[in-house]
Amino acid sequence: MPPHRTLLPSRLATALVLVTLTLALVAATPAQAQESDPAGTTTTTTTPRPPGTPAREDAEAYRELATQLSRNQRDLADVTTQLDQANVRLAQLTEELATVQARLDETRAQLATLRQTVKSRAAFIYTHASTPATAIVDIEHVQDISAGKQYAESATRRDVDKIGDLTTLANSLDQRRRDLTDARTAQETERDRLQKSKDDLDALVAKQTRLLDEAGTITVMGEPELTGAQMSEWFASRGARYRLMGGMTITELADLYVEEGALEHVRPELAFVQAILETGSFGNATDNNFAGIGACDSCTGQIPFTTPREGVRGQIQMLRNYADPLSRAANLANPPSAPIYGSDPGRAATAYDTFFAKGRVPTWNLMGDGNWATDPGYAPKVLTLYFQLMSFATRRAA
Repeated sequence: MPPHRTLLPSRLATALVLVTLTLALVAATPAQAQESDPAGTTTTTTTPRPPGTPAREDAEAYRELATQLSRNQRDLADVTTQLDQANVRLAQLTEELATVQARLDETRAQLATLRQTVKSRAAFIYTHASTPATAIVDIEHVQDISAGKQYAESATRRDVDKIGDLTTLANSLDQRRRDLTDARTAQETERDRLQKSKDDLDALVAKQTRLLDEAGTITVMGEPELTGAQMSEWFASRGARYRLMGGMTITELADLYVEEGALEHVRPELAFVQAILETGSFGNATDNNFAGIGACDSCTGQIPFTTPREGVRGQIQMLRNYADPLSRAANLANPPSAPIYGSDPGRAATAYDTFFAKGRVPTWNLMGDGNWATDPGYAPKVLTLYFQLMSFATRRAA
């Protein structure tokens, strides 16, 4: 079982403080400026804010909030896994305890029966100690008292030995029962602690997500919101002609985005629409490079990928590198993409871990203008497609 990071109370406290401070920012109106009219009165005017772009003074707060949200979502995933494991272990302990208790009850019942048998035989031996040998007795239907007493004494010695063995077994089972009871109690305490941590993180993540949503800030990291079928249905509604390697369909490609995005906790819907923007609606994607990786203003080409999955995985891993300051090769679901970071595992891990923009872009609002693309309008273009996708899916669901 892989080790899990311990969620420190101070992390939760820091995040809660950040949420409290950010509430004021979200409630604030867009950037305002004071102007004086010719009559000398002061008026307040509102400066329009470009879509998807927070006010300059708010940008850093949103960046930090998005980073905290990413970390808390990862902690939540870890705690959820630990809670599931704790519940499995608790069920195992409960089942084992029930088995041991049943064996203990059975052993004690056997002991009680044997002790009663030995007691009866002892009474027989005592009662017939001086009885004539020709007397007819009831024990095992023997008619010779001497033979009956010998049988009773031999059986009693055997049963006494068996009582000793069963007593030892009962004591061992009782000790195991006590150990299992203590272990189950400790596991219940751990389960309750993890459940409390999960509940706290659920509430915190929901609050941080709401704050960012209200601010129009879209995080790179997060869980899938749509299925591959929903994404491909929207794509089909646009009437675009596409060309993918090996006759792959858009639905199959969208499924890859959902699968690979879930592995790295990167929102697949946004990666998908980014690919649409980068490839001209997949009209030029036969090299499986769906995000312009390796392309630049002065470059003559871009990095090719062998398979569509390899191309999607490289894009998803790079998005995580941009968004997650704690992303490392060691905590990726798969090794770093060889076409991007190199075929040597050690060098690829170093290249991934020392990425120049690691954790610098936790939200899509900050993309472009040197982050992934040089175009200052890159983020609004991606987000426009994203909102179109989500609006289409919402309408279809309704």
